Amino acid sequence: MGFKIDHSQGDGFEQIKPGEYEVKPINYTLDKAKTGSNMVIVDYEIRSDVDQPCQGQKIMYDNFVVSDNSMWRFHQASKAAGFPDGKEFESFRDWCEEFMNKPIRILTVLEKQTNGREYAKVKSFLPSNAGNTSVEDVKTPSDDKVPF
Repeated sequence: MGFKIDHSQGDGFEQIKPGEYEVKPINYTLDKAKTGSNMVIVDYEIRSDVDQPCQGQKIMYDNFVVSDNSMWRFHQASKAAGFPDGKEFESFRDWCEEFMNKPIRILTVLEKQTNGREYAKVKSFLPSNAGNTSVEDVKTPSDDKVPF
């Protein structure tokens, strides 16, 4: 199966600027940090169902290092996602699974990388102001409730 080139679809995306964005975590990877500590890497999508710049763009590679000095990020992100205080998880994978697709708001800054380019980096997490308005989150009635 082929495809047809459409130059109008190749225009660049607006660079993600420092600021607040309504996002949903869409992907995670469990890995090791350079220090040898366990690490969770989370990717976010800027929500298209909320009127804001950069809709649909991704903020990639947000590192959650599992260490005494970095656990605040897990706690802050969990609070933003609406996890109850005192909730326990069996593993970081379980935390990730529950964190995925939760509406949250993030504060970003630009960080210069070794390649000289600047990328959005997550500095803090806040509860969503927009709530959960996605179509995929709407409950579907069971078949026995449908009259046809």
